[in-house]
Amino acid sequence: MKTLVKQTPFRLIAWQQWLTVSLWLSVVGSVWGQTPQLRPTPYVTGLYHPVDMAAIGPQQLLVAQTNGQVRLVQNGVIQSPVVLDIGPLLFDLDFNGIFGLCVHPQFAQNGYLYVQYFRKTDQAAVVARYTCTRTAPIQASLASAQLIFTVPYPAAGHRSGRITFGPDGYLYISTGDSGEGARGSQGDPSQLAQNRQSPFGKLFRIDVDAATPYAIPPDNPFASPTDGVPDELYALGLRNPWRWSFDKLTGDLWMADIGQDGWEELTVTPAAAPAPQNYGWPCYEGTHPYATSGCSLTTVFAQPLLDYAGYNNNGQQARSITGGFVYRGSTYPSLRGWYVYGDWSQGTLWTLRRPTNTTYQNVTQTPTVDGLVSFGEGTDGQLYALSFWSGTVYALGVYTLGSAQTGNWQAPTTWTCQCVPDATAATVVAATHTVEVSQPTPAQSVQLRGTIRFSGNGALRFQ
Repeated sequence: MKTLVKQTPFRLIAWQQWLTVSLWLSVVGSVWGQTPQLRPTPYVTGLYHPVDMAAIGPQQLLVAQTNGQVRLVQNGVIQSPVVLDIGPLLFDLDFNGIFGLCVHPQFAQNGYLYVQYFRKTDQAAVVARYTCTRTAPIQASLASAQLIFTVPYPAAGHRSGRITFGPDGYLYISTGDSGEGARGSQGDPSQLAQNRQSPFGKLFRIDVDAATPYAIPPDNPFASPTDGVPDELYALGLRNPWRWSFDKLTGDLWMADIGQDGWEELTVTPAAAPAPQNYGWPCYEGTHPYATSGCSLTTVFAQPLLDYAGYNNNGQQARSITGGFVYRGSTYPSLRGWYVYGDWSQGTLWTLRRPTNTTYQNVTQTPTVDGLVSFGEGTDGQLYALSFWSGTVYALGVYTLGSAQTGNWQAPTTWTCQCVPDATAATVVAATHTVEVSQPTPAQSVQLRGTIRFSGNGALRFQ
């Protein structure tokens, strides 16, 4: 696990414990306070190319598969029958099927399920609403469809996929720049993402409760019908905003935008920031000038919180950022307030904490998730990671091993938890507990692997 601290040094916790060492000590690893180490645990397996999910209750997840099926997973078990199957409508059942999924904030009352998919007949990106039964078995029929939003794509890429309801109750829909420009060539040569009249590379905001199929929120920045700009437009300058989310606590928008060849970027837009935000593409790729010809010198672009080297700049390794969520649950206190995200191609997981608006601590986690296509958030704040290739949804926890009242790591049977430290465990020495480290023969050094965190007046004693 590697930690990157940007602009401000990471602060160790204030030690209030006595640590007595009577031998030469070599500590392998880091003893950091409150730095969570992620532990992905398979929650459900056996899915076919899961691509997105939405929680509808405690331990109840709706998981979308690219083949057009939406499955209900309850307590880690795939339920039958299939909730929804729109396979006949899709262009491709393997990779270009369902892209995004969300449910209405009042799903328990109205059963509204929203999907974004790639339509077979004209290769358009479609957002449609389906009505689910509210009693078991939960199902939605094709006949219940209400078309909400359609974007025809001239090229075959970057249709985006994320749809979700914001803290204001409005539905947000993101679109990609249509994928003009193959790898190695100039991306978005027509600057569609900067063209306010174009639907590509945008974030749209609509009110699906005030009218059928929707109404325009009165505070949308281009709500005037005479300005020549789509009234739905809320933000622009995006390339391929595949996954993004709102912070449940603050309402901040965490926007992850997949780069062209050089840089993957993450931008945080505060809830109180004025609209429209311009995320910069193709004038900028991350923080780096890209295709600046024709870009206005007076345009104010949203500044990314971070970018990291993409395809051309890291040996063709990381190449597709997968946006995640800020953890706001209560099960893992050490993870609370950390943003969890990753990269599709390498399966890398990161945790990021933002002490201020301009500084952050970024931690590269040890575990990886193969084909990290999306993250999900449960109604209880539990975070999930979806593996496209393995068909697995992982529950993301934190490694924590509690100490016994007394114990000896060299003789683990004296520990009620059998918690022998290793490279993937964080051992908590609880208040009034004693941990003894001894070796069968005299040694010049003792090596401790992993992370040790003290709780209360916990003590670590070497003999």
